[in-house]
This record gives sequence, C-alpha cells and structure tokens, in this order.
Amino acid sequence: MKRPDLDEEIQSYVELLVAEKMKAGMTREEATRAARLEVGGTSHIAEEVREARRGAVVDATLRDLRFGWRMLRRSPGFAAVAILTIGLGIGANTAIFSVVNGVVRKPLAYPQPDRLMFLTSQFPTMHYDKFWVSPPEYMEYREHTRAFSGMAAYTTGALNVSERSSPEQVNTAFVTTNMFSVLGVSPERGRVFTEAEGLPNADPVVVIGDELWRRAFGADPSIVGKQIQIQGVDQTVVGIMPPGFDLHDSKSQIWIPLTLDPANRSNRGNHFLRLVGRLAPGVTPQQAQSELKLFLTQWGSWVGATTGAASVHVPNDSTHPFVMMPLRDEVVGNVAKALWVLQGAVALVLLIACANVANLLLARAESRHQEFAVRTALGASRTRVLRQFMTEGIVLSTAGAVLGLIIAYWGLKAILLADPGNIPRIEDIGLDPWVLGFTVLVAIATGLVFGLAPLLHMGGRSVTLATREGGARTTSTAGRNRVRRALVTGEIALAVTLVIGAGLLIRSFANLTSVDPGFDSRDRVTFGLVLPQASYPDAEQRLRFFRDLHDRIEAIPGVREASMMQGLPPYRRVNANDTQFEGYTYVPGSGGPIPNVDYFQVIAEGYFQTMGIPIVEGRAFTKTDAVGAPVVIINQALAKKFYPNQNPIGRRINPYLTQDTTWFTIVGIARDVKQGGLDVPAGTELYLDYAQLPRVAGFAPGQMNVVLRSSRPLAALSPALRSAVRTMDPELPIVQMRTMDDVVGASVTRQRFLSLLLGVFAAVALVLAAIGTYGVLAYMVTERNQEIGIRMALGASHGRVVGMVMRSGLAIAAVGILVGVVGAFALSRVTRSLLYDVSPVDPLTYGVVAIVIALVAAGACILPSRRATRVDPISALRS
Repeated sequence: MKRPDLDEEIQSYVELLVAEKMKAGMTREEATRAARLEVGGTSHIAEEVREARRGAVVDATLRDLRFGWRMLRRSPGFAAVAILTIGLGIGANTAIFSVVNGVVRKPLAYPQPDRLMFLTSQFPTMHYDKFWVSPPEYMEYREHTRAFSGMAAYTTGALNVSERSSPEQVNTAFVTTNMFSVLGVSPERGRVFTEAEGLPNADPVVVIGDELWRRAFGADPSIVGKQIQIQGVDQTVVGIMPPGFDLHDSKSQIWIPLTLDPANRSNRGNHFLRLVGRLAPGVTPQQAQSELKLFLTQWGSWVGATTGAASVHVPNDSTHPFVMMPLRDEVVGNVAKALWVLQGAVALVLLIACANVANLLLARAESRHQEFAVRTALGASRTRVLRQFMTEGIVLSTAGAVLGLIIAYWGLKAILLADPGNIPRIEDIGLDPWVLGFTVLVAIATGLVFGLAPLLHMGGRSVTLATREGGARTTSTAGRNRVRRALVTGEIALAVTLVIGAGLLIRSFANLTSVDPGFDSRDRVTFGLVLPQASYPDAEQRLRFFRDLHDRIEAIPGVREASMMQGLPPYRRVNANDTQFEGYTYVPGSGGPIPNVDYFQVIAEGYFQTMGIPIVEGRAFTKTDAVGAPVVIINQALAKKFYPNQNPIGRRINPYLTQDTTWFTIVGIARDVKQGGLDVPAGTELYLDYAQLPRVAGFAPGQMNVVLRSSRPLAALSPALRSAVRTMDPELPIVQMRTMDDVVGASVTRQRFLSLLLGVFAAVALVLAAIGTYGVLAYMVTERNQEIGIRMALGASHGRVVGMVMRSGLAIAAVGILVGVVGAFALSRVTRSLLYDVSPVDPLTYGVVAIVIALVAAGACILPSRRATRVDPISALRS
C-alpha cells in the first residue's frame, strides 16, 4: 500500500471516530481531540501497518540502510575516523586469520588426511625428543603392525639438476616405493615407483613436481619416459605429481626411490628415516597407540636383543621409545602456538578498535538525543529506533570491513614476505571463502555491538528532557559517563596486556641476538656446493677440487682467508653419532654419559682462523696432518662431558668412520660453537680434518660450505666467486651465497617475525588507546564548560583546572594499567614457551610498559587540559 493511500485510510478512520463521538454529544473540537488521543500519532499507525504487511521487514531494512548511509555522508569526518579504526581492527584480524586458517585449520591435501600418522623415535637419556628411525626399525614395524594399512619411510635432502644453462639445486625427498599409495595421491602424469625400483641396483628413476616440470622443462608432456641429469646421473622420469603436492612441507620437487635392502638388518644405529602411516579401516589413533606401546615391550624379542650396550638401538619403552602423532600436527609444529598468540593479539586490537568506535558513537548519539526523543514521542518503539541504529552500525562496520579486506590483502603479502621460510603450508594461505566468511561475521558482530550505543539515550528521562528543552543539549547522565570511562579503561587494559606481551618477545629476541654463537660472523661470506657422485666418484678427486677452489678464492682481491666446513653453524641437523672413547666403558643405568657425539664437523685447513674460533688448548690442524697419524679436535662441551677434571689432549677417540678400528688422537680443544640454534646450549662436537679423510677413512664429503673473510661487500665479491666456481665446473649450482650475518639472522627469523608483528599490533593498540583517552577527556571538557567557567570565575587558576582534567584522565589510565598488568600476568603461561632468557613476569618489562602507557595517557590528556583553560567564564555563565 502506497503512503498516500495509507494516510487517506487512517484519516478516514479518524473521521469515523469523530463522527461517533459527536453523536455521543461532543462538540466537533472535543470529538476531534478525543479521537486524536485515542488513535495516537498517525505516523505510529502507519509504521505499524507497514511492519505488519508482507515484505515489510525487507522494505524497512532497505530504508534503514539508505538512511544510515545518508547519515554517514552528512558526517564525513566521523565516518572516516570510524571506518579507518574498524578497518585496522578487521584488516589485522583477517590477515592473521588467513594464516591460521591456512596453516592450522585446513586439512592436509591428501585423501582422509586425519588417518595419516607421523612416527619418530626418542632417546630420552641423550635428550633427543624427536629422533629418526633406522631402516631395520622401519622394516620391523611395518612387518608387525596391524593398525596401519600402509607404512612408508622417507628422508629429505637436495640434489643438483643440470638440465638448463644455469644448473640449480632442488629440494628432494627420498621415499619408499609405497609412499604415494600411503598418502593416497596419484601422479598427474605417468606412474609412481614399482616395488622393484626401491631395491639395490635398480635402474635410476625419478618422479618430479609440477612446479619443476613447468619451470625447468617448459611443461613438456613428453618428458615422462625421458632421462634427465640429476647429480650427474641420467635418471628416467616416470611421473609428474599434481600442483601443490608436498611431503612434510619440505618443498620437494624431486622424489627418488629410497633404496633399502630388506635382508640387511645390521645397520640398527643408522637413524635417518621419518615414518608416515595410514590407519587401517576402523582403527582409531588410540588403538594404534596401544599397539605401539605393546610393540615397545616386545621389540627386543623380535630381534633377539639382550641387555647391555648391544640393545641401545632396539626400540623399547624407556631408553628408545617411539612417538606417534597426527601428520598435520607434525607439519604445523610449534608454529601453531605462535600463530594463535598472534590471533589473540589482533583480537585485542579489534576489541580496542570496537571500544573506540563505541565511544565515537556515544558522543555522536549525544548530538542526536533530540532525534531519539522526537521519534519516541511520535510513537516509534524502542525496538524500532534500536533497529535503525544497529543498521547504521552495520553500515559503518561493513564499510570498515571493505577497507579491512584491502588492508588484509596487502598485510598478508607483507607477512608472507617477512617470514616465508618459517611459515609451514604457505601455499595454502590466502583470502579464501572461509576467510571472507570470517570477515563478514566480524563485521556483522561489530556492527551489532555498535548499534547498542543509543540504548543509553532512550530512557524515559532522556526523552522528557529533550522534549521539554526544545532542542537544547540535555545533561548527560552519570551512567553514560561511566560507560565511556569503562570503554577507555578497557582499551588501556587491553593495550597494556598486548604491549607487555610484545615487550617480552622483543626482549627475548634481543637476548637471542646478543648470544655469542662461538664464531665471528662479521665480514664473512659463505655458500654451499654439492659435488655429484657421478662426476666426482673418488675421494681424492673431491679433495683436489676443494683445494683448488680454496686457492682460487684466496686469490680474489680483498679476500683475506678462506676455508670449508661440512655443517653450517649456528643451526644445522644433529648427527648424534656413536663414538668410542679410549678408557671409557658405558654401563647402562650408571648415570654416565652415553658414548655419542652430537655433531661431527668436517673442516678444511684454516677453518678456525677464518671463522674466528679460538683454540683454547692444544693446536689446530696443520698441513702435515694430511700425511700424519689420524687426529681430531674436540670442543669444550665434549671435553667437559667425557673428560671431567682431566686433560684430553693426547687421548684417543674412535668415531667409527670405517669398519676397522681407527683411533684418532685429540690434538686440540676449540671453543664451543652453537650448532643447534642460538637458544640451545652448545652440544658436543668433534672436528675431522678434510685433508686426512681420503687416506684414513677412504671417503670425503661431496657437500661442503665455503666460508671466506673479506671486508668487501657481498655484491662486489659475488661475480668473482661465481666465476671461480664456474671455471672449475660450469654445471655446479651455487647454494645460498650470503653473509654469515645473514646466516645467523636466518636462525632467529621466527622470533624476529613474532616480535615484529606483535610490536606493530602493540603500537596500533597504543595509538587507539591514546585516541580513546583523548576523545573521552575532550568530550568531558566540552560537557563541563559551565562547571569550569564557574570555577574560573570563582578564582580557580589555570593550573588547578589543568590538574582537574589531568587527574580525571590519569585515574582512568591507572585503573586500565592495573587491569592490564593483571591480564598480562594471567596470560604468562601462554607466552612462556616463546621466550628466551626472560621471565614471562619480568618486572622490568612490566614496569617500563606501565610507565610508557602512563606517559601516552598523559600526552592524550594535555590537549583537553589546555582547552579547559581557554574556557571563557562569562560565556560559560551566560550559556
């Protein structure tokens, strides 16, 4: 029904009532007045009729949306501030939720991924909580298990691909031939490995990834069945995996059969495998765990192990247990907790933003109090008015959500660029429908919360005052003031909690970066080389290559010295090699150290000098050691562990490098060097002379890291270094040429990433809290103009007026700081595992944050305080 028709119908109804009352003896004037009183406002009736008809809700909502948009356009300054505030809160939440959604929430890209379990071993007595599995252990587990329909093993590495003009090193997974069936993934083209291709002496075959296929081979479909050169060996491509396929987030683009001899069960101490199993139909993870516990009590009987040193590498439930967990938990790792901490941090930012906008809306509602009163007086229900303002809140939050999505899009790009190497499943992160749905829900929720602000202006007393005063500004109730102050107090409390968390992480990161890695990273450049077995099959040939390369590098202008090492500190994979110490016999249960060394380090001559590692006792390797008796150098941690209160120089060690017993004499003790990360104590380390190995052990590593010392920048050295390698072998790819400062920095990228993001969020929270404090105090000064004017007229000085305003603001800040400190203390358990060398209740951090927040609050109080001193007493009294 159109409005004119509805008005005519209501008017006709009123005329009928007038006629009836005139028949009852009233005059027309009396009847008209009585009819009007009985019917009420015609606008009220029209509203009720429209709401009762079909489709009224949709029509009313559209009208409310149009009205809300017009109101925002009338107040562009208010709208801009509110939308920007909401956009920052929603944008930050959406960006972090995108990461959480992609990394933690999404299932792995395999069929029934929740049925996939990941298995590793442990050596608790050696403090190895997540260790590898040996081939005999894998084969025995696979033979006995009934809980798994399939069990596969793998290890990862990197191989040289020489199919293009510029060779490259590609991440590689060495997998048992049943790996693809266990994961439930078929190749996009070709086939997977046959069982025979995983046996010794099988023809070399390879499956490649979609990305490598497109990048290196131009997406040539005929590549299947052809041979490509990997590590100098021609290998037949039998399949191409689908886009995005990966294993354990290793970024592998080459899959090669893992050669295992089922008849060889003697290499029990050679742990290098990870296991992935698919649960059998109907079997639960708990049942698989129960089976594993039973196996650990029976394993010794399977292999005929006896007690004593011979049983060290037989799985059992005490000294060598197995650990099982869902594959997704292993892939995500401990980054999940860090991401949830970030999600909680941005949720605090969103709450602060909501409190700020709520305060803005309360202030704006003050200027519209007469509108509320007039609407109510004309018959509009509280529900109807509230719906209108909730719709306005949704319009506001929707505009903020659109801005938030833009911020999230670019923010997500910045996040992924800031830490691409330490975020697992990075290819699954994006603004997908789940993320968009999250953004919509957050926008609606914030809009509904904003819409509750007018409730404080819809009480009967507010309506009466507004109507009686005919448009004059009514005095705000104490309740509304308390709400404003409570919102700002909440903002400050949330900001304190967030800033304390960020401060703790920043202090932790500072502590971590100040750790002495045991070597001097300044003016050092490093890069890796991997010599293919096919091109360099002889150990002496590899030794000559690196010697010649060393001479070429030292001849480059500006290079002071150069050397090589196999493992690159300060973060590399643990070796955990069994080692025999002359005169020491390990007795299980005696409490003595297990004869095992954490890190074997193969180094070339001049390594200690080039890296700036001092020899604290004895000597370093010399040229004569190449032809002399076998010698080794140990670090301080090894000397302390196996030779307490003794001089180890001259003692002998057997590192089991050969089948024969070859004893190496200790000639020096080097300073401890961090190898397992800056936040981990230095492990035991044994240094071997690269020049000795071909003669003494019959082998020499083909993978080495070159390190050189030069004051010239990397950009100036890089062309000469690449030319030196290319001159010796044009098919060798150079791996990660960078400064040692960058290497050290890369070992703490996750901590830097967390500190950076939390620091940014904390800064945003501080700014929003300061704006909220300023807004409340500025409004309070405006509201108390008359009071301030009277005080000044009675002789109050500017200082007393400033003090009054400052006390009000600082009182709010003090309560917020106290609540925030309590909140940070309550959350200390969450942050404990993310910190290094700093307590989660560190008093210095708490104290500094409290002082900073107080100063920020004081700064926010200054402008309103100065404005209060400018109040004209005469004008205030006149008004």
